[in-house]
Amino acid sequence: MKKLKRFYKNNRIYCILMLVSFLCFVLMGSAVVIYFLHQASTSPYALRLDHIEDYPVDKELEELRKYYKDELKVKDVNVRLQGKIIYITVEVDPSKTLEDMQKMGVDSLDKLTEDQKSFYDIQFSFQREGYASYEGSKSSSKTVITWANYDLNNISSTTTTTKKK
Repeated sequence: MKKLKRFYKNNRIYCILMLVSFLCFVLMGSAVVIYFLHQASTSPYALRLDHIEDYPVDKELEELRKYYKDELKVKDVNVRLQGKIIYITVEVDPSKTLEDMQKMGVDSLDKLTEDQKSFYDIQFSFQREGYASYEGSKSSSKTVITWANYDLNNISSTTTTTKKK
């Protein structure tokens, strides 16, 4: 005990600095552990999915599937919900024009209520054999669908917007 007292008297500044350093390492280590534990216990969507139970779309997704399957020259349809995004993938006959696909996309919005359209984002993907995929998206905060077609031969992209009347 006398040796410790003598060591502290002779090296008081170093002892205090070591104690402060040790406390800093303990605080930093606990902050890192708390941060990672909190990240692991929360949803990957964070608060973006709050109140999603107020906007159920199960019935409407089935109506969308039925709508696309009833359309002429539609081979296959996949409609799925992931988070706040409704993904609609439609495989169509190569004879379908871009205007036909845009019309199908705009008309399909009638299957959703206004509340659902203002809560969910919608992604359209029309696939034709031998052509690049024709993509469209509607943000929950907008009333228009933005269409983009990437021409693989030209390596340029064009974007058009259609409004729901």
